[in-house]
Amino acid sequence: MLSHQGPFKQEFILIVMQTLKKARTLEIACRARNTPQFVGHITDLIVPDITPNDGSPRAQAYLVEQTPNWTLPTHFHTQHQFQVFVAGGGSLGKHNIRHLEIHYASPYSAYGPLVSGDRGASYLTLRLMGDTGAWYLPESRPHLPLRIKKQQIHAAPEASTMAQPLASLTSPVEAALIAPEESGLAAWIFRLPPHHKMPAPASGENNGGRFYVVTEGALCVDGAELTGLATLFISCDKVLDLEAGTSGVEVIILQFPASALVDASTVAA
Repeated sequence: MLSHQGPFKQEFILIVMQTLKKARTLEIACRARNTPQFVGHITDLIVPDITPNDGSPRAQAYLVEQTPNWTLPTHFHTQHQFQVFVAGGGSLGKHNIRHLEIHYASPYSAYGPLVSGDRGASYLTLRLMGDTGAWYLPESRPHLPLRIKKQQIHAAPEASTMAQPLASLTSPVEAALIAPEESGLAAWIFRLPPHHKMPAPASGENNGGRFYVVTEGALCVDGAELTGLATLFISCDKVLDLEAGTSGVEVIILQFPASALVDASTVAA
């Protein structure tokens, strides 16, 4: 960890990574859930360190595999959150879930219901600050602050972005899924030919931290090829440039606003 002073006095540069293949070998990381609100499986990729209280990020990432034809009720969380829908289908509120759909929700921004289709719905949940659970509506309405500004964004790659197989690409394809906002919020998708290298997007002054999600192919990091929903979290203003492996790479970069460095649950209390 390296010391750094950012716009929200972030204290550390932190790099954490995990692959789904490795996570599935860890018994403690995979768990079945059967509750009145949710039925399915959850696999932890990055588990937040909740012990320090020093203002550093407590990155959290896990894969949710929601059973087919199940309705997860409308709910909210107390932290900034991205979701990436990687398999299956269904709907989220009024939005049909598209391939690699991303959904951003600010703290206390209620969303749902999340309805899985016949093939279920698999989605990554990614947070800069770990969150311990959902607040379901309408029963949790008394705990929903009304004066906090709320924001949600849905986005997905265009068909033209995804049209060509990675192995046949001769040049990189990139698209902004969420155009960079003044707050620091942003998201991109990159598709690189085999062994291609290129810089990642500039982070800007209000970058609160980034997740890199490998959705196809392999991303080279420190000489290793990370495949199969490999998930990396990089905090502060450190930027990981992109290097494709032998089969090329498709990677989604999700950038949190700088305000996500503050634990929103304590601000609203």
